[in-house]
Amino acid sequence: MLRLLAYAGFSLLVFLTITPIFIFYSSLPREVIGNLSYAVVAMVEIIALITIAIAWMMFELSRKTQYACLAVMMGLVLIGDLLGLPRLFVLDGVLGSEQAHGTFTGLLILVTRFLAVLALVLSWHYANKHEQIFAQEKVIVASAIIFVTGTISMAVPVSNLPDVGFGITHAFEDITTLILVPTLGMMILGASGYLVRFILKRSITEAMLCGSVLIGVFNHLALFFLAPNGSELAAGFIIPSRVLSYSLILGYVLLTMRTHFRQSYLASSAKSEFLATMSHEIRTPLNGVLGLAQLLRDSKLDESQFERVNGILSSGRALMALLNDILDMSKIEAGRVDLESRQFYPSDITHDIKSFFGSVAEEKNLGIICDDSALSDLVFTGDEVRLRQIFWNLMSNAMKFTAKGSVRFEVTAFDEKPDDLDDMRALRDDETLFHFAIVDTGIGISEERLKLIFSPFTQADNSTMRRYGGTGLGLSIARNLTELMGGRMTVDSVEGQGTRFNVWLPFKTEIVKGHALSVPDIQGEGTAEPLMGARVLVVEDNEINANVVGGMLKRHGVIVTFTPNGREAVHAYRDGVFDLVLMDAHMPVLDGEGATRHIRELERFSGSVRIPIICLTADAFADRHRDFFAAGMDDVLTKPVDERKLYSTLLRFLRERPRSVPSVGSIDITAEHFERQRGAETSAPAHFEKAGQQIGTEETVMDLIDKDRFAEVCSALGKEHFATLINLLPASYQEERGRLLEAASNNDGEALHRAAHTIKGMAANMAALKLADEARNLEGYSGAYGDELHARIAELDKLAEETVAAMHAELS
Repeated sequence: MLRLLAYAGFSLLVFLTITPIFIFYSSLPREVIGNLSYAVVAMVEIIALITIAIAWMMFELSRKTQYACLAVMMGLVLIGDLLGLPRLFVLDGVLGSEQAHGTFTGLLILVTRFLAVLALVLSWHYANKHEQIFAQEKVIVASAIIFVTGTISMAVPVSNLPDVGFGITHAFEDITTLILVPTLGMMILGASGYLVRFILKRSITEAMLCGSVLIGVFNHLALFFLAPNGSELAAGFIIPSRVLSYSLILGYVLLTMRTHFRQSYLASSAKSEFLATMSHEIRTPLNGVLGLAQLLRDSKLDESQFERVNGILSSGRALMALLNDILDMSKIEAGRVDLESRQFYPSDITHDIKSFFGSVAEEKNLGIICDDSALSDLVFTGDEVRLRQIFWNLMSNAMKFTAKGSVRFEVTAFDEKPDDLDDMRALRDDETLFHFAIVDTGIGISEERLKLIFSPFTQADNSTMRRYGGTGLGLSIARNLTELMGGRMTVDSVEGQGTRFNVWLPFKTEIVKGHALSVPDIQGEGTAEPLMGARVLVVEDNEINANVVGGMLKRHGVIVTFTPNGREAVHAYRDGVFDLVLMDAHMPVLDGEGATRHIRELERFSGSVRIPIICLTADAFADRHRDFFAAGMDDVLTKPVDERKLYSTLLRFLRERPRSVPSVGSIDITAEHFERQRGAETSAPAHFEKAGQQIGTEETVMDLIDKDRFAEVCSALGKEHFATLINLLPASYQEERGRLLEAASNNDGEALHRAAHTIKGMAANMAALKLADEARNLEGYSGAYGDELHARIAELDKLAEETVAAMHAELS
């Protein structure tokens, strides 16, 4: 009963809403109605055209047949309107007279009207079918209710307009009205279908569509149930009423389009969030798998075991690459790629490309040519990480698909944009356009596949992925990043002969003479050292890490001041004068991010010149790096600290910066803070001393330390200083070990993570490869805080003993 009342209430509401408009329009003088008709018709047809376009677009997006039917219905109504315009402007006739008179135009109008209403009924049918709404019985009841309420509503114009009364008999006597009976029946059926949908779904969109159809029903009922004079008024009112009717349909398709795009956006965002979250979650245990597999491969294995471990590593690295690609792609699709804008040396990128891919080319017996002379002495302003990623993907592809011949990397600078780059944005006044070309002599790409090569998960052919591996995401990511950076990427290829990728990117550039990729040797007298006299504050809570960095800096004439935590760093900055700060990320009392924010606040209050703050961290994830930049840091260097990279970074920030004048209060805080650790060296466990007698073979040394890194640090710090740091390693390890045991006792995951992180960074800086890997694994520990954790710490103790012994053996 409530549903029947709802049917009657809504239909009567629509009828009684349109009735006053009908009365007002019908009461106007004929001359006024005639003058309005032209403007109204133009408005109606424009609304119809817009509705057709949007409804068809919705059909193409959603593939719902309902929208196609609505587009067809509006198209047929539009055609009928255009054909019937001459007759509709003759107000002494009624709608349908030409159809009744049997003219060709009249027959076309009759057919289009009937087909339009049929399309309306089909749209309701397909909408219900798609949503599995079965309400045929309800539609029959609703049809009767619409007919009754419509008839009742006819009493209002009869009582308010002169010379208008009820007159059903004329409908059967006048063929011009009778011929519209099938159309009226189909329209009532369509209106009842959408009325039932509205009552079931109760949404504003369904109400708008149902209301639009009910207005059409009202017009047809007026033709039948009002006396002949009233029928003429109804015929003249049909076109004006369509302004409201068509507007409601247009509103319906616009709101549904908005809902569709909102749902699509939310679905895309949810997918991207899911992929990003899952890739992070999967990478954590996968890092452990790869680390353990690496350690297992470095142990004593027979040939069969070695091959199996290699298989684990190969598969794990492929999975890691896939996760990274999916994460990048999901961020691009979600519009969450934030490009950085800071200065960097592009020659650093090409140098790294030559170094890495040069060894790959040597293994494959390929030639590699890198012509980057156009980048000499240039500094770019932009996103170094994303530019490196673009080149890395393209060079990796070139190397992968080239079995013989060579790979070339070429760079050319242009002051103006070439004419064939019309779809690329215009250069700004301070920008230079650079053309990067990666050319190989590999397998090439067929012409039909060339059109799809930048689509995600696409490779040259279906067999390529099986033969060469990969996800097919690299090129799509590279092209998207290129376009985000304001550039353009194209590809030219001949199957069997090779491929050429062209990357056009605009950059703001500066010329800086004398940028060195190699660390200068300042041992000789009279050497001009650009960093000489620079005052650098090193904020590091671990003595070994502080000494490693300090030794590298002092080698270049840098005056170094140390502080053990962020709070003392803020005090040192306030009381002293420095040219640059090297800030550790994880420290007790106040971490690097907090200290940086305090220093930036002091700068704002004092109005002093911004001091460069470089983060030193073992966190390699880009998400954490963004946090550091957000805190106010200017660059990030990951541990183990590479001397060439450290030198290059300091040179970039300090080359043009005026040297500071040291204040009286500037002191070296290291001696005070680390004296306890030097004293603790005597209390280090005796088993560290005995370990030197157990470890000594070349094979064991290579298992425990990175020999190349060991030699690099030893050269940078000097053998005597490095030997002192090795002697300090047991005490430093014991201090962090105490924190590990305390965290295990207190079930404190954060403290455990922090202590393991410190050991990892300390070991990495000292070239203790295996100890760093084990500390990294412990850093991500998520098991029980009991015997298992204590066993892991005991294994780490043993590894630390063996590492110190191996270092002494290698140093001697």
